[in-house]
Amino acid sequence: MDNIAGSPVEGGNFYGRAEVVAHLRGILEHDDILLLGPRRIGKTSTARAVMTAVRNEGWRALEINVAACTNERDFIAKLEAALKPELASFSEKARSLAGDAFDKITGRIKSIKIPIPGAGSFGVDIGEADAEEWTVVASDVLRLISHAEERWMIYIDELPIMLFNIIRNDKQSGVQRVRRFLDWFRNDVRALPDVRRVRWLVSGSVGLDTLVQEHGMADTINSMRHQGLTAYKDEVAVAMLAELAESYKIELSDVDARHIVAAVQWPQPYYLQMAFHHLRALICEYPDDSPASLIDQAMEIMVQPGGDNDFHHWEIRLSIQLGRADADIAMALLNMAARDPLGARAENLLDAVQERMPGSTAEEAKRAFIRLRDILIRDAYWWADETSGVKRYRFRLEPLRRWWIRRDTL
Repeated sequence: MDNIAGSPVEGGNFYGRAEVVAHLRGILEHDDILLLGPRRIGKTSTARAVMTAVRNEGWRALEINVAACTNERDFIAKLEAALKPELASFSEKARSLAGDAFDKITGRIKSIKIPIPGAGSFGVDIGEADAEEWTVVASDVLRLISHAEERWMIYIDELPIMLFNIIRNDKQSGVQRVRRFLDWFRNDVRALPDVRRVRWLVSGSVGLDTLVQEHGMADTINSMRHQGLTAYKDEVAVAMLAELAESYKIELSDVDARHIVAAVQWPQPYYLQMAFHHLRALICEYPDDSPASLIDQAMEIMVQPGGDNDFHHWEIRLSIQLGRADADIAMALLNMAARDPLGARAENLLDAVQERMPGSTAEEAKRAFIRLRDILIRDAYWWADETSGVKRYRFRLEPLRRWWIRRDTL
């Protein structure tokens, strides 16, 4: 096994989630999937493993990353670009049916209109009679798939970021456009011919569920099966570290591996790989020291400037999906929870919300706390621990807690 901390992994480096892949593949038989979770927990690696599984069964599979898309036209262009290489491998009959229509798609994409309520159309002159609404062109792109007479899986990565981009760039009508996009995805796409041949796996590191709930459109994603990626069980995490140690000829005992797992606390593969990466570097620097004596130092390096880039996303994503006031309150709650490895009591966190909402009633503050609490649980920042008999909200990922303390300390 290679020590890869960052890039998606495949083949023998994809470890410990064969059952997850089989489960997701089973869902795709009848439903589409919404796979959500923070960055660096293996969503892309898992989605690509599912793509490999369905390809082995004769399906076609496309991957589209839409994080850089800022509008609906960008999305369709990405979809068309991913479909174009597939067209070359269509049967001669299918290619003849789809060819002319596909050749015209690019020009149609350039001239589509994106209606904005009360503001004419975005991206084209209002008087252009030949401009089409983007939903028509998008549906026609997908309709070309039916000519292949095969099953398809389309993997769309970072769709929530694209939708947040639309809202951020169009203050007046962005929410309505996102609603229309999700309605198209739920209704128009499902009404296309041979729709049962096409299954979708949509993933994102910024909560699509938070976006739709905050803007009153939760119904638009109910047609997809919501899934997440749980952390490894301790035994799986220990076995993975043992394989890494064997690959790099490092003497790592079972006790040492369990020390690393306990230090990470939420053993997602990326953070185990990152801890092992820093441990390897320290072993090279201090060859006379035992691995056991270097583990705590390796964990501390993870949260220091220069090695902490991925932790910044945990802070940034709050600002992406929440308004400024809510993001500030959420960060204040996390600041409180980070001070103690065991977390903060619910009553103290509620008091903090009330202090930051002057003029609000006790009930309003309570509802604000519950809403933000649920978002932070759903997005894996913290969890409710009641093992002591008192409910405390504590960080899932111990390195993130340490980093959060550092970012809030002079």
